[in-house]
Amino acid sequence: MNQQPSSVLKVAYCLVLVAAILPFGLAESGWVGLVIGGTGLGLVPSLGPSAFICLALYRIFLVTRAPRTLDSPRATGIPAVMRALGIFLLYVGSLSAVSMWIVRPLMSVLLNARTDIGAEFYMEFYAYMAGGIGMLGLALFESSRLLAFERHAKQACMASQTKSAMLVTYDQAPQG
Repeated sequence: MNQQPSSVLKVAYCLVLVAAILPFGLAESGWVGLVIGGTGLGLVPSLGPSAFICLALYRIFLVTRAPRTLDSPRATGIPAVMRALGIFLLYVGSLSAVSMWIVRPLMSVLLNARTDIGAEFYMEFYAYMAGGIGMLGLALFESSRLLAFERHAKQACMASQTKSAMLVTYDQAPQG
């Protein structure tokens, strides 16, 4: 009854999460963190990104340690389409995450000097822009799981109400 994700999907899911939290961690440790941390508020501006990083790392831990974390009931209709599209976008997002990490070293190996048109900048820029596709896939995938769980719970509730209604009707039938 449950749809169990493949290990490739779990790896893609984790890669998209790592690609989402890595810029926050780099921003907090670089000049942006120094600029934000230098305000009179101290650590307050860093709480949001820090909480996001902690939640994402916890989710990665759950996906890697608990085998049934990404399971969901089988769904039809809109949730099934959302799940398929979300999985596809998760795969594309994980590929773009890997490309984000190798574009800069690859461009420095392929090009001896900086180009006049800034090809290395545009390659990095588009790789980072494609990283958002993975987050969209993550949102679609998780939304489809939520809709499937809600539909499953609604059907279970209706089945139990029907069963209890039949028991009440049977108990109230005239004996004779």
